[in-house]
Amino acid sequence: MKIVVFEVWGDYAHFRIPYTTSSPLTFPIPTKTALYGIIGAFLGYPKYAYLDNFQNKSWQFAVSLKRPISKTYIPENFINTKVVKMFARMPKHESCRTQINLEFLKSPKFRIYVTSVYQEELNKLENMLKEHKSMYNIVLGISECLANFEYIGSFDGKNYTSNNFVEINSIIPLDSNDNLKLDLSWEQKLVKIHLPTEMKPDRELIETKNFILEKEAKSIRAIVSKYTFIENLNENIILF
Repeated sequence: MKIVVFEVWGDYAHFRIPYTTSSPLTFPIPTKTALYGIIGAFLGYPKYAYLDNFQNKSWQFAVSLKRPISKTYIPENFINTKVVKMFARMPKHESCRTQINLEFLKSPKFRIYVTSVYQEELNKLENMLKEHKSMYNIVLGISECLANFEYIGSFDGKNYTSNNFVEINSIIPLDSNDNLKLDLSWEQKLVKIHLPTEMKPDRELIETKNFILEKEAKSIRAIVSKYTFIENLNENIILF
């Protein structure tokens, strides 16, 4: 199995938790739907049709943290829609702005592992990364959070099962690991998160999953049902 690996980072990131409307919070890592957007930006998929290319779980990802999770709040000005009923007509003598604190990830860096049944598209992604090119700007969640990236390589991944503890370098999906056992004697700060994973082309959310991540960007020592070993990187990951 061919796996393309790259890293992406920026000053800030905001992967909005959808039910936090008045004070938007961020997921600690890019969701699978956000990764669809990043890959779509590399390959030039149109904004309103890119999800057509990611149906039926034709692309799989793994994500690892390369820096510990750090968060901060930044106030942003928005149009106050209670005052401005029509965006183009702002009253002259009334305040038309409202200020809201947004939660951001500070100096985030992630390693992304990608594979797909569409080998031609995967090869195209590989070439774009090698040449440090993208069709659209790469962002971490929202347009204000521009990102840089670096191609790490393309590697052969082999699937393994084990009844012994192994160090997993990526986040671990819980739903596909019925036999998951964490080594709690291992020094690690584990967090359980719930992420959106699949959307229809009309952006209707159709699947979510639970994950375990290590917030200090360390590996997770665990017994898992199945994992993928990348020999060249000496890393174990779990694709989802």
